[in-house]
Amino acid sequence: MLLAVLPLVLALGPQQNSRVEYVVSELVRSGFSQQETDALFRDPRLRLYPPRTIRPRKIDWDQFIARLIAPASVSPGNQYLLDHQEALRRAEEQFGVEKEVLAALFRVESNFGQNTGRYGTFNVFYTFLVRSTEERRWKWAAENLVSLAAYCKAARTDCFAIRGSYAGALGPAQFLPSSLQTYGRDGSGDALVNPFDPADALFSAANFLIEHGWHADKIGALGKYYGSANGYPRAILAYAEALGMAPR
Repeated sequence: MLLAVLPLVLALGPQQNSRVEYVVSELVRSGFSQQETDALFRDPRLRLYPPRTIRPRKIDWDQFIARLIAPASVSPGNQYLLDHQEALRRAEEQFGVEKEVLAALFRVESNFGQNTGRYGTFNVFYTFLVRSTEERRWKWAAENLVSLAAYCKAARTDCFAIRGSYAGALGPAQFLPSSLQTYGRDGSGDALVNPFDPADALFSAANFLIEHGWHADKIGALGKYYGSANGYPRAILAYAEALGMAPR
């Protein structure tokens, strides 16, 4: 199967070649044909992003929360609750996660879908695959490449047209493709979990929280969503409380 992508991998080193081969084998194991893997790894749009130094974000959570719950920030949240009230109601009924909490997640993650990222997601994970020095990290990228390809196939969407964050997160809920494949839920009723569809994103976020113990430990579940419980859960709950107190 590696012969199918040989023109591409010859430009890489032996270690990187084996990583591409690993992804190809995982795709084939998932039901992709040779023609489909060729289409991905021989596409002229496949490229590496330049090396980028990501400095750890130092967030003053007290200041962040103060800005977050200011009236100018809460007002769009109230509008979001109105605009998506039906999907929010159904998500709350099915999963038991308050609609204000889901709106708060979307506010903090992507400003209600306005800031979902502009990076080519397939190339983001391809870059992580090739450049990562740790096995854990490149296998993480491989897993997300396979999950992203599976989504694109199901959605009949061009993988190279998908845009997300510099870390590969998608849509208003900022789901990684692998998380979408595991925790994603169809909220729109079209039998497809689309991270860019508001209803699907709401249902998927609610399901993620439930699967990570929301009813027993809200702080812990929100910490799993963000990757750290240092401030983020407090911000989400503060914004949710502000929405609950705001007149509508």
